[in-house]
Amino acid sequence: MNRPPFLPLLALLAACNGPAGAPPAPPAAAAPDTAAVARPDTALVRDGHQQVRDTEGRLLMEGDVRNGKRHGLWTAYHPNGAVQSRNEYRDGVLHGLTTTFRPDGALLYRGQNANGHPVGSWSFHDAIGTQVRTVEYDSTGAEVVRR
Repeated sequence: MNRPPFLPLLALLAACNGPAGAPPAPPAAAAPDTAAVARPDTALVRDGHQQVRDTEGRLLMEGDVRNGKRHGLWTAYHPNGAVQSRNEYRDGVLHGLTTTFRPDGALLYRGQNANGHPVGSWSFHDAIGTQVRTVEYDSTGAEVVRR
C-alpha cells in the first residue's frame, strides 16, 4: 500500500508536541491524535535505543525506551537532517528541558516541562534567534505572564 508522503511528517509533528513554531500548549490543548497517522510511540515494542525513519530511510527521531516508554533525551530531525527538537522524558511523560529549532538551526523556543506540562519561563525567538517573547507557566502548566 502506498502511503501519502506527508504521513511520516504528521507522525513526527504529533510526536514532538506539534508543529515547529507552535508554542507549547497546556495539556488540555494537546495536539489532536488522528486515527490516520500511527504515532511512533505505538511502534515502540522493545526497550533500548529507538530510531524512527521515513519511507526513504531518513532519520525522523530517536531516543531511548525503558519499560516500553520514552525515557531520557529524544531528538527529532527536520527533513534536511538538522535537529528540530530535543525533549526530555521520564517514564513516557515530558519532564525536563524542551528545545526547538528552525530548519536552519536557529533557536525557536526553549523551556522546562514537569509531569507533562510546561513550567517556569519559556523563551521564544525570531528567525535569527533573538528572544522576542517570554511566557511564564505556574506549577500546574497554566500561563501566568506573557511578555
